[in-house]
Amino acid sequence: MDLRADCCVFGALSENGAVMTADTNYRAGIKLQFKSEWASFAATFARFEYALKMAGYLKYDKLGVSAEAGWAGFARDLGDGFLAECRADPALAVLFVAPPRLLKVEKDQAVAWKKARAVNGLADVFAVVADVQRNLFHGETRVHGERDGALINAAQELLDQTFASALKRADMPKLVRFCAAFRFTA
Repeated sequence: MDLRADCCVFGALSENGAVMTADTNYRAGIKLQFKSEWASFAATFARFEYALKMAGYLKYDKLGVSAEAGWAGFARDLGDGFLAECRADPALAVLFVAPPRLLKVEKDQAVAWKKARAVNGLADVFAVVADVQRNLFHGETRVHGERDGALINAAQELLDQTFASALKRADMPKLVRFCAAFRFTA
């Protein structure tokens, strides 16, 4: 893939081909199609999973299995420095200190909301973002409240910061492929 042809989408390139600035409107097509925050978040999350798979970030690499996004490998490539930046950002605090609870199976196939997962690493943060997405569509049917809005906004902000961080890593071919695969046009 020729990254130079896509520089208007992803940012400016230096003489040596490294991405220098991030296009802060990387999900413009999504925002045009999906006007509400929750729909835009869901579409962005889905596009992240698609781009992860296209870039080779796979949960399983066994031939013949269904392709699933490999968030853990993606987290490894982004590194602990990015995790520290996320932990320090007040806009993301709810993902660390009050992540969504999880719907778990109990006795006799009943289900109940249980304690949220622990957030120890960047892969855990991405799992929390996936929990937000799952709870948005598979949670209770009542109208989304203030807490849901805070979780959705924080999860979207994390995805935005993640894309910007990946875009800066021209030294990592898989991250470059991820950014190129993300492009969404309405």
